[in-house]
Amino acid sequence: MMLCMVPINNIALGTLPPERLKNASGLFNLTRNLGGAVGLALINTVLIDRNAFHYARLSEHVQWGSEAAQAKLQNMTLNFEQTPGLDATSAAISKLSGMVQQQAALLSFMDVFFMLTVLFATLGLFTMLIRKPAAAGGGGGGH
Repeated sequence: MMLCMVPINNIALGTLPPERLKNASGLFNLTRNLGGAVGLALINTVLIDRNAFHYARLSEHVQWGSEAAQAKLQNMTLNFEQTPGLDATSAAISKLSGMVQQQAALLSFMDVFFMLTVLFATLGLFTMLIRKPAAAGGGGGGH
């Protein structure tokens, strides 16, 4: 990200006269920080929504009627029965729920990274459309 800052600053501020550069730099930094805050809020919203979506989809496959879920739950219960003083069934259900939650979180992060990949690839293509700034005019010929 930091490698991109110098070219972005040059594109945004490189053609301004020195007397306008200070105010333009402040405005540019304000919009960059505001854009970052909005971007983080959007990413957080997508993470929360996609996590709930994936948890709902994954939990459909981990129900009492599912043979694979029943077998996994039975194996986990047998493993937890080795620990004295532990309710093996409750521990197995809790562990299985945690596994589903973990996988839902992983899938939601994958969705966010895919979204960011598409965004940056699109922005990379749009950089081809940036026009080169016009050359600065010649000096006034003063002494």
